[in-house]
Amino acid sequence: MANVQEPPTSIGKRPAGQFLKLREAAIKISATTRFLQRRIACGEIQVLNPSRRMVRISRAELSRWIQRYTHGGHLNPAKAAIPETEGREVTG
Repeated sequence: MANVQEPPTSIGKRPAGQFLKLREAAIKISATTRFLQRRIACGEIQVLNPSRRMVRISRAELSRWIQRYTHGGHLNPAKAAIPETEGREVTG
């Protein structure tokens, strides 16, 4: 008789998939679900709504939004590093 191993079961844990629940996404970025709901409502984050109450955020979309948010809204990080000094005197 061959020694057959069963795959380990992960109770309470799901494999890393393509989509996150709203609460999982909020935990991942250390924010509240309400904060994410507001970002979704204003169109900053695109979501998948399989039903009226179910909201899923793709990992790629969340990463894209984080990149955009951390670079001051610029898609090019180099532009975010340049301080805006137009109309002000720079002393130094």
